[in-house]
Amino acid sequence: MDRLTRVFLIVIVVLGTIGVPARAHSAEDGIIAVVNDEVITFKDLQDYIRQTYASMAAQGVPEDQAKEMLAELQENGLKQLIDDKLILSRANEIGIEVRDKLVDQRVAEIKTKYTSEQVFLEALVKNGATVTDLRSKILDQLKIKFVVDHEVKSRVFVNPQEVTEFYEQNKESFQKSRRVNLDSIYVTFTGDKEAARAWAKEALALLKEGKDFAEVAKQYSDSSSIGIVEEGQLLPDVEKAVFGLTKDQVSDLIETEKGIFIFKLKGEIPSQIAELKEVKSQIYDFLYRKKFQERFEQWLGKLHQKAYVEIKQ
Repeated sequence: MDRLTRVFLIVIVVLGTIGVPARAHSAEDGIIAVVNDEVITFKDLQDYIRQTYASMAAQGVPEDQAKEMLAELQENGLKQLIDDKLILSRANEIGIEVRDKLVDQRVAEIKTKYTSEQVFLEALVKNGATVTDLRSKILDQLKIKFVVDHEVKSRVFVNPQEVTEFYEQNKESFQKSRRVNLDSIYVTFTGDKEAARAWAKEALALLKEGKDFAEVAKQYSDSSSIGIVEEGQLLPDVEKAVFGLTKDQVSDLIETEKGIFIFKLKGEIPSQIAELKEVKSQIYDFLYRKKFQERFEQWLGKLHQKAYVEIKQ
């Protein structure tokens, strides 16, 4: 997970502790960093890590991604928290404003993840937050998004020549696997497997008698024809069978866990390099993300240079 993704994932889901004032006379509240005129305490950092993980789970972030983020925060949480503060500070500095309507919409979206208003409120309480806290964090999130859009995203450009040059220099990366065009009959197992097997055998017998495949499929198949498939997309046993067929050849019965297939090979498309028009959007997206990442890192680096940041641990 790259740095930009980590920053935004934290910003999007956290209901945590940015801006929580320090309280004196507690070991937990010992100051561990200062960002401009704001302090970060050990308690702030621990709450940030704990509440980030809890909020990710509450908002439906996949468990493996949430655990990856937790491990990252446990190692680099203070740095992430400082980055968040600097980005938000920049948004406030240039006067980014967010309409209440946008905050309302985001709250409504989050509520749809819960079965009722009560369950939603209980989830907030469980994570040590209130609706007011949530709205405040959403406001910060949107400010951060808007400032990044304004100062980073709006300045990222990929021209067509760059796309063409990347394609020409990396053609081997766009090799397409061998493909086959298949007609198919599929008899699903629904209860009595022996009855399904008998039905499939009846269909195969008709094909061997020379009956039209499409007509037999119309009568016997439980699904539409598979069509074009690429090598590596099918179950191993199925793939071995279909990629061993010759043009117009009909396969034997191929039984899987959920049903029985019969295939007819209509044609084959050999392995080849994709044309530029097929991968243009893919290349553009890759180059755009790369430039965005680089510009974001440079921009964040300048925020650090202009700010007063002192880490005390």
